Amino acid sequence: MSGVISIRSLSHLKQCKSALLFESLCPHLYSGGDNNAISLIRYDRLLETCSIALVGKYTKFSDSYASVIKALEHSALAINHKLEIKYIDSTDLELSTMQEEPVRYHEAWQKLCSAHGVLVPGGFGVRGTEGKIQAISWARKQKKPFLGVCLGMQLAVVEFSRNVLGWQDANSTEFDPKTSHPVVIEMPEHNPGQMGGTMRLGKRRTLFQTKNSVLRKLYGDLDYLEERHRHRFEVNPVLKKCLEEQGLKFVGQDVEGERMEIVELEDHPFFVGVQYHPEFLSRPIKPSPPYLGLLLASVGQLPHYLQKGCRLSPRDTYSDRSGSSSPDSEITELKFPSINHN
Repeated sequence: MSGVISIRSLSHLKQCKSALLFESLCPHLYSGGDNNAISLIRYDRLLETCSIALVGKYTKFSDSYASVIKALEHSALAINHKLEIKYIDSTDLELSTMQEEPVRYHEAWQKLCSAHGVLVPGGFGVRGTEGKIQAISWARKQKKPFLGVCLGMQLAVVEFSRNVLGWQDANSTEFDPKTSHPVVIEMPEHNPGQMGGTMRLGKRRTLFQTKNSVLRKLYGDLDYLEERHRHRFEVNPVLKKCLEEQGLKFVGQDVEGERMEIVELEDHPFFVGVQYHPEFLSRPIKPSPPYLGLLLASVGQLPHYLQKGCRLSPRDTYSDRSGSSSPDSEITELKFPSINHN
């Protein structure tokens, strides 16, 4: 029964620490070289920071992106960097804001430009869409690591169609039903024009179309992946050839070969879009591959990580400017005092 820890109901949260110490919790956590405990000790000492610009329209309420934030935190801990999220309201990046509130506009762009990487998560509705497209365009042109999730992927295709293919009115039919270049369309089998229970939901399989894919390598060079979906619109499959001829490759598709699931841009450090929501399956000890790739690219470690066969090395990635010994050697010297229960 030595491994059983009693956690009692207490009158105040701060009493938990003393209660757990009384139960000799620390030696149990450390016994066997607990990797989670080591990671947490490291995290408190990290000096290197990875900053990610989260560009969305619900940034005033961080809970709106709770799963996304957790996925970023999991990946940051895995690469031994502290995470700094720069929340940017996408409407603040639009020209209308520059005319009405120039200070707010310039502050938003300053935050974006100072970030190590850019993330455009999922969402709905037209508000803030053009600001997201502006952020994606900047990330593409400046070769800044970028991850687009769900709507973020769709808008990456819209941006590429406008600025590379020259289709100035390219858009999603969600935002412009009359566009002459509908690069994102409503899925025909999901009752066009209706909302609610008409979405493509749940875990679905995505097949990699090529071995020459960054995301495939991040997933362990698998032939397929299974991730959770939540969307009603899709990239127009009719335009796949036009986009790929200019360097925007659809490296992942659904089992039927109809849905564009993963897009990657050639000649870019990390420009990836996924139709699914990888954050839903991210875990502290198993971070989501797309989010991990974004952070690795943002701190300049992605090429090294891929060369090593997608293995994380704490000794290689941990950074301590103080010049002290490595965390592993210091942790082995930790001594936990015995507690007298009498």
